[in-house]
Amino acid sequence: MISRRDFLKRSISVWFLSLIPVNFQGPVLRPPGARRDFLARCIRCGQCIEACPYDSLRALDVTSGGLAHTPYIDPLKTPCYLCQQRGPDGKDRPVSHWLRCGEVCPTGAIRKIRNDKEVLARVPYEMKIGTSVLDRRICLAWQYDSCGECYYNCPLRDKALRDYPPNEVIEGATGIRPYVDPEFCIGCGMCNYVCPVKEHIARSMMDRSIKLTWFEERYAAMVRNLIGSAGKGVRLPAIRVTMRI
Repeated sequence: MISRRDFLKRSISVWFLSLIPVNFQGPVLRPPGARRDFLARCIRCGQCIEACPYDSLRALDVTSGGLAHTPYIDPLKTPCYLCQQRGPDGKDRPVSHWLRCGEVCPTGAIRKIRNDKEVLARVPYEMKIGTSVLDRRICLAWQYDSCGECYYNCPLRDKALRDYPPNEVIEGATGIRPYVDPEFCIGCGMCNYVCPVKEHIARSMMDRSIKLTWFEERYAAMVRNLIGSAGKGVRLPAIRVTMRI
C-alpha cells in the first residue's frame, strides 16, 4: 500500500499529464486483467512494471500525453509470458500463484488473475490484453506447409492456438494450419513475437547492414516471396495482437 502523501503526489501528476496532448500512435496493449476504467484507476506507480518477471511491461513516455507512465506491452519486443516458465521438459509452470502485475496493483486497476492455464484460457473478455489475428495469405504454415512457430510457442496451445481450424477441410494439408480461437486467446503476443514474417527480413535482401539470425535465415526466402506477393498495405507479422474494443 502507498502512503496518502504519495497518492496525492501521483494524482496531481496524473492530472498534469492529462493536459498534455496525446501523440502516441498505435494500439496500447495493457497488462492482463486491466479493467475497463484502467486509466481512471491507474496512479502510475510502476509497481506492476517492477513486478513483471520478464520485463514485458514498459511505461509510455511523456510524448504519450495523458497516457504517460502507464504500463503497456509491445509484443514485438517482449511478449507477456503470463508468468509462466518453460522447463527442460518443455512444460510450462507458473512462477507465482497470481499474475504478478495484478497481484501488486494497489488500486485494482489490474485485477488479480490466478496463474492457472485453465483460468487464463477462460478470463472474461474485458480482462484480456487483446486477441491475436492471423493473416493466412502471408502465413508460412498456410502457404508453404512450413513453420508453426506460433502454435508451438503459445502458452495456451491447443486452446488459444490450435494446429488446425475446426470444422474445416483443407485439401492437400499435411502440416500445421494455425487457427486462433478468440474465445480462449488472451492476447499475450507470444505468437506475434516468434512469427518470422517480419518487415526487416524482407528488407535484408536490399540492406546488407541488416543481420539475420539463423532462425530468420531459415525462413527468409519464403518470407520475402510472401510479403512481395501480398503487395502494399499488408500488416505484419502474419499473426498479431489486436487491441480489445
